[in-house]
Amino acid sequence: MTAAALISPPPSLTELEFCMAEATSYADWLELARQHDQLSGAETWRSTLKSSLYDYQEISNRLEKLQHALQHGASSELLYALNEGVHGNMGGMGKPVLYTQAQCGTKYLIEDYVTTIAKSLRYIHQCPESEITPTEKADFFRRASHCYGRSALLLSGGAGLVYFHHGVVQELIDHDLLPNVISGASAGAIVAAQLGTLSDDELRDGYFIKKRYQEPLRTRMLDVFRGKVDAQTAKVARENLLDEIIPRDITFQEAFEKTGRYINISISPAERHQSSRLMNAITSPNVYVRSAISASMGIPGLMASERLFARGFDGKPRPYLETRRWVDGSLSNDLPAKRMARLYGVNHFIVSLINPMVVPFIEDVKSRQNRGLFNVVSESSVRVTKEVLTAIERILVTRGAKGKALAAQLAYLVAMLGQSYLGDINILIGRHDFRWRNALFEFRPGEVEAMIQAGRRHTWPKMSMIRNAAMISHTLDSVLDVLNVKANGDQPAAKHHVVV
Repeated sequence: MTAAALISPPPSLTELEFCMAEATSYADWLELARQHDQLSGAETWRSTLKSSLYDYQEISNRLEKLQHALQHGASSELLYALNEGVHGNMGGMGKPVLYTQAQCGTKYLIEDYVTTIAKSLRYIHQCPESEITPTEKADFFRRASHCYGRSALLLSGGAGLVYFHHGVVQELIDHDLLPNVISGASAGAIVAAQLGTLSDDELRDGYFIKKRYQEPLRTRMLDVFRGKVDAQTAKVARENLLDEIIPRDITFQEAFEKTGRYINISISPAERHQSSRLMNAITSPNVYVRSAISASMGIPGLMASERLFARGFDGKPRPYLETRRWVDGSLSNDLPAKRMARLYGVNHFIVSLINPMVVPFIEDVKSRQNRGLFNVVSESSVRVTKEVLTAIERILVTRGAKGKALAAQLAYLVAMLGQSYLGDINILIGRHDFRWRNALFEFRPGEVEAMIQAGRRHTWPKMSMIRNAAMISHTLDSVLDVLNVKANGDQPAAKHHVVV
């Protein structure tokens, strides 16, 4: 029996919201959400074109033009209309606030427009060469992809709260909405590595729902924090955990060739005045993914900094940037949006945020029309705190070895405060969904399952927005894959690093 069937009509909004919070599947949640929209009047809002939140007239006119060309098989007219612009925020239709008015999605006009754009792109791709030449097709799709951009999934650090990420990514996998560009730092790197080295078939059937990490149960993080674990034991524990994540040596290039996904691992420098790095198949193709994860998991002051290793020209492991050491990627580059935009043409970011140092103090203001005084005050408080900590750091640097050690820790904290933690679509772990001990992998019976379910549950309200953002870019990417294979004679698994 579904959750929806448990409600005796007529339900109230409060009853529906309670059942939505208790739903165990997206199908059940969506049925309840539909009932909620009917009762609240949001369904009427979705059906009504007019709204001050977007330019409904522009979108309506363009939709009519595309539909007319499709109905009459006018490929040249359709190509001309598409050349006028394919982007995700036409007439403001990509605003997050448009997805907060109803539970199930946004205006039907927007959904129809996105669906029609995707249908039009497939039509252009499949139309006879006598109407549109292969050269014209390739030129159009490369330009369209460059202009439209693509989505990326950013997975923050958060140690034991990693199971929230499990729920998020499994929902995206199950609905074929997982972006091909993914970044992870610390705990996020653990998930990103698995996404980048396991095939689609391996990830289906609830892989992340079932996955558990055993080493943190044997070597407790709490004991590491208390100094009860010596350096050698901690090193062995880290290697054991890596065996559970990525049991063999595979480079970033090999991972990309296997899955077609660009995984990015953030690492922070152990030394001051050095820059953080983003390891991936473009910037560091020969580096071992396992080596980058090991570095990204290293908590400064508790775990030894790591040296990176790569496969040399002779096929043997060798140090990469031999004189450098690296630590926890979330300290200086938890969500590397700017770098990913530059590398991959990403202009749309889905964030799964579990960082326990950040979650209690952040709200998803991007989905609001007005940010409010609270957020302005919060930003001012963070700025003042950064300035104070920076001043203290400068003083400590001059106070001997212990002072320098404390200054280094403060520098990491300042770097964390200076980061941006929100994207275009934000899936934030709820403040009531985690306990601080969970961040240390201290779980009581049923809490891991509850954490995974929380990740799934917080993803469901975002599904419509993710789907609309991904539909066009997925269509463009799939067409470009076919065109690149035809042009280069490459097999899909051996495709080059072409992002447009």
